[in-house]
Amino acid sequence: MEKIIDIEDKRLGILNGRDCIYIDTVTLDSVDSLTFTGEINGRLASKIRAEKWIPYTLVFHRVIAHFACELDTYENLCGTGYLDHSDFTAIENSERLEEFPIREDFDKSIYKHFRVFTYDVVFDIFAVDFELKADLDKMNDYNDGSFGVPVES
Repeated sequence: MEKIIDIEDKRLGILNGRDCIYIDTVTLDSVDSLTFTGEINGRLASKIRAEKWIPYTLVFHRVIAHFACELDTYENLCGTGYLDHSDFTAIENSERLEEFPIREDFDKSIYKHFRVFTYDVVFDIFAVDFELKADLDKMNDYNDGSFGVPVES
């Protein structure tokens, strides 16, 4: 049976809420890394809880597949069982991963199923691992009008 596990970052904590993860770019490179960049709403990060925008980079390594879907459509497609979880999760005993037709010469056991909820889009990612880097030194206040971009004087 599938089990959804909230991923807790050491510095940010658990990320939870529709307004929590914003993306600026998503890039798949030639070495099978899927990279997200954007801002995290500090108020919705359990270890921050401050009205700050936090720049982040989230990289999934050795991606074998990924799927993106508009949030409300994803809810219609997959149901609402995910709503009791954070915006960044791992799915243990994933039925989707189990059924995924991975090439015979690949070791299926090294892949994990991750799920990322952003403001508008849900991503399901099959990868070996991930790395999340949040730049707490470059946090910006909500009220500076920049949405994560420094205001010029």
